[in-house]
Amino acid sequence: MNDIFSIIKEEDLTPDLQMLSETCGLEVVRNILRNFGGLNFYIPKISRLDTFIERYIRDNKNKTLKQLAKELNLSERYLRLLKTKFRIY
Repeated sequence: MNDIFSIIKEEDLTPDLQMLSETCGLEVVRNILRNFGGLNFYIPKISRLDTFIERYIRDNKNKTLKQLAKELNLSERYLRLLKTKFRIY
């Protein structure tokens, strides 16, 4: 048997990996274990992806701040701060 990871079943996984498996699929989790076993990952909320938010605001200039806030699940105040930071007028 070449690939020990191929025989891992969902019930063999830790609760956090089971949650990931339910969302992304067991094969994805096997690949994560195969390639990144032992590493710790932090998965940020979208509010931490400033570059993405900047691009989204620039690409959607026709939308109101209220619409953008709703779509991004962020506050209008936070978006105003980012618009100032990135000089988007």
